[in-house]
Amino acid sequence: MKKITLILLLISSSFLSAQVGSLDVDFGDNGKVITSINGNEKGYGIAMQSDAKIVIAGYSNDPTFGENFICIRYNTDGSLDTSFGNGGIVSTDVQLGSDDRAKSVVIQNDGKIILAGHSDNGSDRDAAIVRYNTDGSLDTSFGNGGIVLTDFENNQQDLVNRVRIHNLTGNIIIGGETVINSTTSKPVLARYTSNGSLDTSFNSTGIRLLWITSLDYQYKFSLEDFQVKTNGKITAIGWRDFINLSWSSDYWACQVNTNGTMDTTFSTDGVNTYNGSFNGHDRAFSMLFRNNGNILLSGAGYVDDLQYDVTAFELTSSGGVATPYTRIEYNTQIIPQDFCYGMAEDSNNEYILVGSSGNTSNKSITLSRLNSDLSLDTDFGTSGKVINNFDSNSLNEAFDVTIQADGKIVLVGYTGNNIVVARYETEDSLSVEEFANTSVSVYPNPTRDFLNISLNNYSYNKGTIVLYSTVGSKILEQKIDSQKVSLEELKTGMYVYELFLDNKLVKRGKVIKQ
Repeated sequence: MKKITLILLLISSSFLSAQVGSLDVDFGDNGKVITSINGNEKGYGIAMQSDAKIVIAGYSNDPTFGENFICIRYNTDGSLDTSFGNGGIVSTDVQLGSDDRAKSVVIQNDGKIILAGHSDNGSDRDAAIVRYNTDGSLDTSFGNGGIVLTDFENNQQDLVNRVRIHNLTGNIIIGGETVINSTTSKPVLARYTSNGSLDTSFNSTGIRLLWITSLDYQYKFSLEDFQVKTNGKITAIGWRDFINLSWSSDYWACQVNTNGTMDTTFSTDGVNTYNGSFNGHDRAFSMLFRNNGNILLSGAGYVDDLQYDVTAFELTSSGGVATPYTRIEYNTQIIPQDFCYGMAEDSNNEYILVGSSGNTSNKSITLSRLNSDLSLDTDFGTSGKVINNFDSNSLNEAFDVTIQADGKIVLVGYTGNNIVVARYETEDSLSVEEFANTSVSVYPNPTRDFLNISLNNYSYNKGTIVLYSTVGSKILEQKIDSQKVSLEELKTGMYVYELFLDNKLVKRGKVIKQ
């Protein structure tokens, strides 16, 4: 018989009494982190590192240099990661004195961080991509000193809403629009090699302007999101609006082949529009591929009245509508405008939708969860909905969301004039220990150097502990043959552990290495 004491993190007992969809009180200030830089900033994009640190993209208005790209990295508890940039924050003036807004962030397999948005020097607005090393310094091997600027078309204003990486090739892809005037714009995709050069194997220039039909010149387009298939095909979504007519905006989607030509298996010309179920404004802002190969869109639309409701619906792989429209109303005001800007899928094939509800003077952050059949999951929050205002601010919105390996939901947006990151509980995160063997105890919370287990006379012949990152990668496997298991070589962050006695899993939990 062996008796071993193991020092390990147990999530606090408040987890057990928390509700699904409630703020995670162990993150930041009772579930939220508000970051003020110059007192006028917003967060737009969010990504999760393999060590569970949180990276966000946005902008801050500097009184001297105008709006700058902002990249912030937080530890798993919501504190700023002081090993990154200047106290966890990196501010980048893309062009001297320009107004620069980062709208999206993605993390490469090597840990380098890519932000994308636009840079406006006062006379011209160009697409902008910036790549950072893991410590927040500019990656000088990328573009011009870490920065790539692209003019989609001459004498037009270019915007970027999303950046993604094709993991098979390492290519970097951005999507947005090039604005001709207040009523006319073109949706656009651009693809780059990993060093920041335009990939000329994509439409010969690296840039694919997406005016396809002879009547597209009449519309204002916005490409809001896209996903890249393993084979390199790109599916993109957004909206198309006939600005000169009331209630004339439609959902829009297209599919582009890996060489930049239109995919005619997705409608006859590779493009489709969808008018919802009412002749009103319909706009898609986020998309995901479903396990069946179909496409899930979310956004907002005038479903049967003259107000925006959150909407979601599914397209077939050939561009047809596969499901009825799901509609969510938050009823935060007499005539609220409800928008979904970001979406993520959890491990149970459920969908988290984040956005806002309100009007120009009062807006609340909103979350909802949809079941796999796209029905509203009434077990989440209050009848499937969560509404938050922070610090008594009248304006609050969420623009992007990600889900941790433990099931917790993390969103980014703004409250008042500052960036906000908030984390929420789910059933998975509330199940602190799936195997809660009372003969085995673990303590304390957290640890810096080692773990100990107390088995309380639990008899066994062979014991093993395995630690995983929060994205499921095995980090450490060690036999239990002493009173301490060293964690000195591990990076700071959250880990999941599994304890096996005589090849039987007897306990699972979480540990934070400081």
